[in-house]
Amino acid sequence: MSKQFLTRISGILGNLLEHYDQALFALIAPFLSPLFFEGKDPIAALILTYSMLPLGLITRPLGSLFFGWIGDNFGRRQSLFISLLGMALITVAIGCLPTYHSIGYWAPLLLALGRMMQSFFVAGEATGGAIFVLEHTSSHQRSWMSSLYDASAVVGILIASFLVFILSLTGNIQMQWRYLFFLGGITGLIGVFLRLKTEEPKDFVLSKRVKESFFHILKEHKAALFSITAASGFSYVTYSLAFTLMNGYVPVVTSLSNHSMIEINTPLLFFDFLLLPLFGYIAHQWGKEKVMLIGSIGAALFAIPLFSLLNQGGLLTVIFIRSTVIVFGVAFAATYHAWAIEQVPPQHRFRILSLGSALGSQILGAPCTAICLWVYHKTHWTASPGIYLAAAALMASFALRRSMKPALLETQQ
Repeated sequence: MSKQFLTRISGILGNLLEHYDQALFALIAPFLSPLFFEGKDPIAALILTYSMLPLGLITRPLGSLFFGWIGDNFGRRQSLFISLLGMALITVAIGCLPTYHSIGYWAPLLLALGRMMQSFFVAGEATGGAIFVLEHTSSHQRSWMSSLYDASAVVGILIASFLVFILSLTGNIQMQWRYLFFLGGITGLIGVFLRLKTEEPKDFVLSKRVKESFFHILKEHKAALFSITAASGFSYVTYSLAFTLMNGYVPVVTSLSNHSMIEINTPLLFFDFLLLPLFGYIAHQWGKEKVMLIGSIGAALFAIPLFSLLNQGGLLTVIFIRSTVIVFGVAFAATYHAWAIEQVPPQHRFRILSLGSALGSQILGAPCTAICLWVYHKTHWTASPGIYLAAAALMASFALRRSMKPALLETQQ
């Protein structure tokens, strides 16, 4: 096998595992909530379980600084090896956790700790994997490769959705959920083995590394950091609303069941998977910034009207809402990584992109499910999640417009 092929495969497996883990926890949250918060009101238990998603706000930025420092100073390969190994081991550990029935309140505490540690290691893989793959790709192919890399994320979500769907059909999901985490850990360990056979990208090898304080680097690239934070946050929000919130939210506001939502998840993810290379190709023809703006502005304009349609409550309506949110999200996310690496020169790229992604995903993205549920619980306004999506889309549009200027990156390299 060629080094480039191994690089792409190892990057894809790392990205697949990251999104498999995130999706798996989100998808089985409605089934795990009574196991880890036994005796609680069902909605309260669900909110508490979803509240574990933004716990990475504490550890993910720390992980981005740690793995970013390793990646920019000692190499992408070393940083990504450690992060993927950690992800795999923590995923297996979560699958071994006892429930509330066995150890009481220690169960949700250990689950929360597992999620926090998972977020720490994900911080290195989430952005670092994309940097590693795209730095091994020629500049004129990066939009296309970015969309394919993101497609691997959907494959991870798709696998998680399909397996949860199969277990939900058998009625054994509350007994066999552990096997899903064990499978993710094994996949990650395969990726670790392949990553040992890769090499550093030329962008990193040829870049001039000068010792600078991290605060100086932040000051130098503060505009890029804001743009990355806003853009990654919006991308995370669209996926969280479409594939996490809707699974628990729709059964609360309509007559549809949790099982009905799981059933339509897999076909919608396949739709998402097909859209990514399509928008990658469109962005290659039109320009990635234009296509990303169409996605963010479209989401800002139609978010509230879309969620207002939930009052009609039918399955076709729910499919239409989710599909539209997915189209806007994919239009923005397909070439996000190709756009992001152009914002920062190679010598500081890993740290700034990892930190921006961590802040965006944890401050804007991860809390959105719990916040939207809480707002609905207080207001009983079905369209309330649309406000969150519209606000995130406007921030991303503003950040993208600020970055649409002649790039100085080539001269910096």
